Amino acid sequence: MGTFETHVEPALTALAPMRHLLDAWLEDDGMDEPPRAAVVLATHEAVANAIEHAGAPGHVLVRVQSGSDGVVIEVSDDGRWKPPDEPQSVDRGRGLTLIRSLVSDAQIKTGNRGTTVRIHQLG
Repeated sequence: MGTFETHVEPALTALAPMRHLLDAWLEDDGMDEPPRAAVVLATHEAVANAIEHAGAPGHVLVRVQSGSDGVVIEVSDDGRWKPPDEPQSVDRGRGLTLIRSLVSDAQIKTGNRGTTVRIHQLG
């Protein structure tokens, strides 16, 4: 049980190092495989969305807390929520659906100070 926090540079090249750090931390914290890969992939998608869609040059904050009820991951940016383009492409727009299919629960909170995706995986 513990906390992990990292700032991710707003570049897609920062995703692989973030995934490796998160995977190692979750393994050290005692999360088994599966569901560790699903949690890492869901987090990757949330960070990729923040980098691509936030519209802000700031860092993306990834904060992870583990406890007796599992792990909670918050991915936060300081950008503005950008609604999907109309019409939506058949090749895009699946990130949030993927996240929700991988973990126990996922919620999105948007506001004037940015967007936070909260991922919860029961443990």
